[in-house]
Amino acid sequence: MIRFNTNNQPKYKRSMIFASNIIRKIFRGDRLKRITKTLLEISKQISLEEKKRIVILDFGCGSMEISKRLQNNFHVYKIVGTDTFEANFKTNKLEYISSKKFKNYNKKFDLVIIVDVLHHIGVDNAYNVLKSLSKLSKNILVKDHFEHGFFSRHLLRFVDFYANYAYDVTIPKKYFDYDSWHKTIIKSNLKQIKLLKNFQQHDGLFNLILNKKHHFISLLKNEKF
Repeated sequence: MIRFNTNNQPKYKRSMIFASNIIRKIFRGDRLKRITKTLLEISKQISLEEKKRIVILDFGCGSMEISKRLQNNFHVYKIVGTDTFEANFKTNKLEYISSKKFKNYNKKFDLVIIVDVLHHIGVDNAYNVLKSLSKLSKNILVKDHFEHGFFSRHLLRFVDFYANYAYDVTIPKKYFDYDSWHKTIIKSNLKQIKLLKNFQQHDGLFNLILNKKHHFISLLKNEKF
């Protein structure tokens, strides 16, 4: 989870962030390129269905890197991002609200995006988060991970540690599998409209390390919204 300002981080953590960014550039580890493309396609379809420019909630947004890539498209009217830290960030189309202040935010959204966040909240508790978000929007778009046994789980944990240690993000003990994701949807009282399994997130070396079987994108709907 990249934050807006890392200058207050200890020097060794800032060094880790710098080294991580260099490694990503060298070995084609841009995780946002393919994700943003897919989110763009699905959000455009929702805009067409709603017959209007849409307002998006970026839940667990970090420094809103995905939102920054989505904002310049005509079908996007506004994007609100929320996360656990305090920050002042606002542009014509983007607004950041800390989770503490977001509790009192009572506006509705046309789409909620949750990118690689639910597994950090906890696989067993994810349905509660989805239930809460389904009160704010009938469309919820989730990008997350599938584990496939012991080795796969610990590979995901290693990659999560590499990507998030410098930001003090909790590394989960387990991830979704097909069965637990299906149960999460049922407990959330949502309907899965689309599931993109085997989603290729990375190119190059990063795709060889953590290949597409570990990534999925799911579009959920609250049909009672």
